[in-house]
Amino acid sequence: MKTQLIIEGKKVGKWRASFLLFKEAWRFLRSDKELLLVPVFLLFFSAILMGGLTLITWFIFYSAPVDSFAKDSMSPIEYLQIFALYVFGVFSLAFAQTIAQAIIVHIVYVRAHGGNATLGSGIARAFSNWYPLFIWALIAGTIGIILRFVSERLAFVGKMVTSLLGASWSILTFFAVPVILIEQQKPSTAIATSARMFKENWGETLVSNVTLGLVFLLANIIVLVSFVGMLIFGASIQNGFLLIATIIGVVVWIILATLLNSALQGILKTLLYIYAAENFVPENFNRELLENMLVRKDAASPVAASGVSPMADVSSTV
Repeated sequence: MKTQLIIEGKKVGKWRASFLLFKEAWRFLRSDKELLLVPVFLLFFSAILMGGLTLITWFIFYSAPVDSFAKDSMSPIEYLQIFALYVFGVFSLAFAQTIAQAIIVHIVYVRAHGGNATLGSGIARAFSNWYPLFIWALIAGTIGIILRFVSERLAFVGKMVTSLLGASWSILTFFAVPVILIEQQKPSTAIATSARMFKENWGETLVSNVTLGLVFLLANIIVLVSFVGMLIFGASIQNGFLLIATIIGVVVWIILATLLNSALQGILKTLLYIYAAENFVPENFNRELLENMLVRKDAASPVAASGVSPMADVSSTV
């Protein structure tokens, strides 16, 4: 069943609501541009972790005979080593993403309450809580591995099962990182707290009502059309400089759009937590828009039907 968002007594469509959401989040971002540096930190931190994984992998393969990792000659121990490397890589990325989420949560939470948090203070706060965040990353990474294993082994049925389980898991844990960082709860209790917040504020079954995806979809379409047009024009006049400049421009756009989208998503997720936990909306932020970003199950089709998690476009990689 299609839902209708009402803002200031007027019916607002998905496109209009998405632009309103973008404008509100952008206004908040402009007050603390350091949030844009969090995804950069995530890339840097992930590179360090992946560098460590690369060294371990090199040591294992370099210290072993050349043909020892051939398919017909691998021992159970060598299979275990490869699996351990895969698990370490998944957990490393999960931990890096969790730290980045925690940094954004701290900065936005302090800013929303009138403070002036910095990137440095966000990093310090995140790493001062590294142990519970690490445990949470282990939990999230393990669930991710299990869901991926089921999806790959059971083909179409597995994909359906993992889609439903993944959506339910996203609902239960949507506020897990804010609860761990702000309320200082253990990961195990943070899941229950997160689920309770959702149930009390938006019902048990939730779907996305307003997302940033439409805004970035339109922007990406415009950039793609411009990119193709410039490539065709550059090729027709055989202008190598124009071709190179166009490619560089698109790469720069992808990087900037990714950083912007990640920061805005982190802002909205944290603001939803503040609203759910404290019934508080920062000054100048549209309360009706924030309240209606998620809707109750009696006002929308269930998650199982949509096959996506709530706020799918708003919650990714914080």
